[in-house]
Amino acid sequence: MKVVHLFDWYLPSTLSWVGRLLFRLQEHCEISIAAPWIVQGEYLTAGMQSLVFPPQKWLFPEVQSEWQYPLGQRLFARSQRFMPLYPRWLYEKLRASPPDVFHAHYGPTGCLYLPLAEKLNRPLIVTFYGFDYRKLLVRRPVFIKKYHRVFDRAAKVIAASATGAEALEAMGCPTEKLAVVPPSPALERFPFIQNEKPSGRLNLVQAATFTPKKGHVTTLRALALALRDCPNLRLTLAGEKYDRHTVREVETLIKTLHLQHAVDWLDFVPHAQMAAFLTRFDAFIQPSRTTSAGDHEATPVALLEAMATGLPVLATRHFDLPDQVITGFNGWLAEEGNAPELADAIKQFYHMQNSDYQDYRQNARQHVEANFSLEKSSERLLALYQTLL
Repeated sequence: MKVVHLFDWYLPSTLSWVGRLLFRLQEHCEISIAAPWIVQGEYLTAGMQSLVFPPQKWLFPEVQSEWQYPLGQRLFARSQRFMPLYPRWLYEKLRASPPDVFHAHYGPTGCLYLPLAEKLNRPLIVTFYGFDYRKLLVRRPVFIKKYHRVFDRAAKVIAASATGAEALEAMGCPTEKLAVVPPSPALERFPFIQNEKPSGRLNLVQAATFTPKKGHVTTLRALALALRDCPNLRLTLAGEKYDRHTVREVETLIKTLHLQHAVDWLDFVPHAQMAAFLTRFDAFIQPSRTTSAGDHEATPVALLEAMATGLPVLATRHFDLPDQVITGFNGWLAEEGNAPELADAIKQFYHMQNSDYQDYRQNARQHVEANFSLEKSSERLLALYQTLL
């Protein structure tokens, strides 16, 4: 079975789990990667065929990192919305021997490549991830009509959770076309760590790209409230400084709330180093929120990776986070933007005895193993492919 996976660019570290998923699928499928910008990095294995756009090959040979040539990356990826040269080149490349299935990653990618799949008379699967649910439609309403076309003509539409599937159904996707394939961390890369936490200590970490939906502002406000009763409380922030306004807001809050003594701010942590990095902390925090632009999480894999190592998670009742975090079991959920409620959760874990804390750690790992297995997700996706042949 031949499957071509379609991306805007392959592969950002925020989609690292997709790279692992494709690696697992290689045992059963012939995988090709198609994107106007392809990074020849750790997520592109020897067994995958990469359909590299000739202009990228000529101008930017051997791109090894997602951080190389950011302007070139944006130009190659975004220009296809207006000048779809890569889909035309891809048609010529594949028409003599088309794949059995096309799988587009993100809603707008599905819109872009639907005509290609139809010209080659092959089924198209589209997976939605996060910003493509609401944010894109708020910013560019023209995609409402494009989505309806995809919902009508695509063979399958995949969400990360039942919550995501319900959202897509509300947008007009037929129920019979919907499928759920949960994101899944590579558990062998995130082994369970047996760390102890005495009462009266809590080292928190928020490892997330600096964007409004990640809730950094709520984290800092909750930290300031909790510090009144928890002097031995520390927070580490790590992530790509993507949104400049969010970065400035975080910098200002740290100063105005006098949090300099309690906050460590690090650079982006490479995914290959994340498992070792997480062993330094007692809990993971990410109070995600829906922004005014409609942006929201789907299923952030960083939370699953943290839970795989045994970290309880403090988060919010946001989109499908309740599928990942269960209050009183493997973490705690607060209402979006509610810093006092989140501060109460922080204080609870700060004063928690080690015996109770160990229960949370064990539950966190077991929840990921039971519900977010990479093996099960790859089997589910393979079964979808086979039904379309």
